[in-house]
Amino acid sequence: MIVAAAMCGPFTATTTAQEIRMAPLITEQMPVTVDSGIVENDGDAERVVFSHTIFIPGAAALRLEFDQVLLAGLISDDSGSYLRIRSLFDGAEQRLDAREVEQWQNTSAYFNGDEVVIEIVAKPGTGANTLRMSVVRAQFEPFVDRSICGPTDDRLPSTDNRVARLLPIGCTGWLINDCNSCFLTAGHCSTSDGSFTVVQFNVPFSDANGGLNHPPPEDQYAVDVASRQSNEGQGIGNDYAYFGVFPNSNTGLTPAEAYGDVFRIAMPPPVDDQDIRITGYGVTGSGVPREWNQIQKTHTGPYFSFNGTALSYQVDTTGGNSGSPIINEETGEAIGIHTHAGCGSNSGNNGTGANHPGLQMFLANPKGVCDCPQIDFFFPEGLPMFVDPAGGSQILVEVLPNGDSEPESGTGMFYVDSGDGYVEIEMDELKDNVYLATFPEIDCGTTAQYYFSAETDEGDVVFEPLTAPNVTFDTIAALGIDVVLADNFETDTGWTVRDEMLQEGSWDRDIPANGGSRGDPENDFDGSGTCWITGNDTDEDVDGGPTRLISPAFDLSEMPGAVVSYARWFTNDDKDGDRLTVEVSNNDGATWTVVERVSNTVGWVKAKFTVADFVTPTAAVRVRFSAADNPNDSVTEAAIDAFRIYTYVCSACDADFNGDGEVNSMDVFEFLNAWNSGDSTADFDHNGEVDTKDMIAFLNAWNIGC
Repeated sequence: MIVAAAMCGPFTATTTAQEIRMAPLITEQMPVTVDSGIVENDGDAERVVFSHTIFIPGAAALRLEFDQVLLAGLISDDSGSYLRIRSLFDGAEQRLDAREVEQWQNTSAYFNGDEVVIEIVAKPGTGANTLRMSVVRAQFEPFVDRSICGPTDDRLPSTDNRVARLLPIGCTGWLINDCNSCFLTAGHCSTSDGSFTVVQFNVPFSDANGGLNHPPPEDQYAVDVASRQSNEGQGIGNDYAYFGVFPNSNTGLTPAEAYGDVFRIAMPPPVDDQDIRITGYGVTGSGVPREWNQIQKTHTGPYFSFNGTALSYQVDTTGGNSGSPIINEETGEAIGIHTHAGCGSNSGNNGTGANHPGLQMFLANPKGVCDCPQIDFFFPEGLPMFVDPAGGSQILVEVLPNGDSEPESGTGMFYVDSGDGYVEIEMDELKDNVYLATFPEIDCGTTAQYYFSAETDEGDVVFEPLTAPNVTFDTIAALGIDVVLADNFETDTGWTVRDEMLQEGSWDRDIPANGGSRGDPENDFDGSGTCWITGNDTDEDVDGGPTRLISPAFDLSEMPGAVVSYARWFTNDDKDGDRLTVEVSNNDGATWTVVERVSNTVGWVKAKFTVADFVTPTAAVRVRFSAADNPNDSVTEAAIDAFRIYTYVCSACDADFNGDGEVNSMDVFEFLNAWNSGDSTADFDHNGEVDTKDMIAFLNAWNIGC
């Protein structure tokens, strides 16, 4: 193999049998002429003041580069103009205000297809706006390279949204559990601020020739070059980089907020028959579908060497896998960064361990968007799943210093939204920077959002969560739940299946059998073993359809607040996308109301709905799950598990003195025993004394019941 030393920096002699594995995105600068001149909006409503279509025949994708952008108005009060860019191939759209243009370094996201429209959208009464462009980056041909440990490429497509594609360098990066959920990758992937500038998640399959397709702008993120720290690659065991990205310009969310998971970093363990998993965006060669080129793929193999900071393992990788996480298959933890390929009879792939002192130094000194908040919030008693609807539930909050910043006493605030917008509540300070946050009265069954803030001694306001109110905590206003039905599908409870125009892939109550090889789950959700799953035979998925899974009829006529919850799985590799449709009926299936239509998800997802939000609860409520691949042009898999029906408990029943859920003579015996012994629990009227008034109050409540 040839070592690309000029690209990758200096190497030790031990790297001669190794190869740096990147897959640069091949693009060409194509000339365009875009000049808006000076355009303004003197009207009283937002409008498009400039529009231009860019067409590069034969291009698989386009990325815009701006020579000059001037957008009038203020970003802070949402009066600023913005760019709106739309692909005419798939309708994907990106919006960029003046700050986001700077964050994207005067470029756009990647857009599939050969034609995009770019517009200046001006807010009313703003001043001069200008846009000039002279070139656009066009993607034409895929990059082809290969290095596999066995006779065949055994990697399979995967959907781990902790792992991202880095462009244009053609490497892999992954989210970590630092304070701001930033990324690690290989140092040789990050030799300059321009090595990669876009981070992509939910990457779709490539075209039939291996040409890259790109996710919508909602899944693309601009790199914060101020956060970049890299040793630029110095050989096996010494090749690492650390960086972050700005929140998405369309959604306002960071990747961790959008996708909900990160890798936990752990020190490499001694070698003891473990398997290693590598998940990344490698290229493909012969024998593998070209549609898999530089999409996310995963493979496992033996871990056989740990020497200093160098790890070795035999796992299939190719160019583009550089920077992938080295995952301990036993624990799921990331123990290093994959950097070098070179499988042979006595060798394997290599990476840099998470124990590298230089990498640990980077992590201890984050920069840019990776820099940690100035103060920390700690909840000694945890955060509540439920709060009393009547109000008064409390959270203990401790605000702690972080680094050189100290929290300012008396500045703690609590923000609660129970459906009508956030209410700002001053927290009670028990002692310096230790507070009690008290919930107000909230309608029973309501999911309330909440977050906190405090100030530093320099007057900076810090929120918890850091990006609130985009991301918040939540709780349910109830004293608990009363489970009416819990079905783990281990036995036949009366569910039925009806197929319409289905070729194969019907629902089946079974143990998942295909090991996740084609987008199906490896295991059920709740660990009991069985779930309802589509296409459970080898290489089978949903073709045609729909195939419909229908529940038995439930009598919810006396349960106006009934909630249905379930775990769902749905994957589909078609960018146009079929859907998993969830419906509810209150007339035994004569008519159906759509609850949700689910597109491609990552892993099992818990979902719930209140029946009364869609239909009136009756004695004949049914739930239906429908999956289809119609037209039959994609790999589609669905599964359902952990089905429950429950109601919220909205008030306590004092007469249930022994707390067994029933009001009967046992409660009287328990109360009399407590009353005779003078136990404080018998102070039924809560006046501080155990006397005959408590006896009268209890018997009155017991006669009424609950």
